[in-house]
Amino acid sequence: MLQMLPDALWDAILLRHFPGKTLEDLDKIDWPRLIRAWQTREILDVENVRQAFLEGKIKPNAYEWRMILRHDRLEAEGKADQT
Repeated sequence: MLQMLPDALWDAILLRHFPGKTLEDLDKIDWPRLIRAWQTREILDVENVRQAFLEGKIKPNAYEWRMILRHDRLEAEGKADQT
């Protein structure tokens, strides 16, 4: 999907996401590393929500449940691939 965005729109999204940065600053970002960090943060967030639920601290909303189920599915697929 990202390939379909016009460059100007993509630049605007990035500038909004990284306030204070210039387009030149954004050109220097190690994007694969940043995306891996975002993905890892998402995994940690889902695991924290699950743990808080198991401890009775929260009741996950519909989005959080979808993320937990997605995480479980991906984890199961990863384990299946390792066997």
